[in-house]
Amino acid sequence: MKVIVADDSMLTRKIVVKYLEPLGYSMLQAANGGEVIEFLQGEQSLPDLILMDWNMPVLDGFQVLQMLGKDNRYREIPVIMLTSESDDTNRNQALEAGARGYITKPFTSDDLMQAVNDTLNG
Repeated sequence: MKVIVADDSMLTRKIVVKYLEPLGYSMLQAANGGEVIEFLQGEQSLPDLILMDWNMPVLDGFQVLQMLGKDNRYREIPVIMLTSESDDTNRNQALEAGARGYITKPFTSDDLMQAVNDTLNG
């Protein structure tokens, strides 16, 4: 399974890769929302999941989420927001825009695995 982890924090990306790669996930890392769009347009096969921060340069995670929802090619890719934005308004906006999950930083490996399993197997 291919996963894009998009966060402008290299540390957060490394933590997510550390948790998921040993489980057999193929990981692509993006430092901003623009790189997510570039990956999607350049890849032969779509990712099975996108884990994405809200606050990133170029395009933020919410903007990317909205773009994905408007494009038939990408609309069905499950997205989990992985963000420090803990406000219920942001959570609700993301879920209404199509996010399948919402994890607030800091998170544990259990939090991440639960959200990934729920999203991919639910």
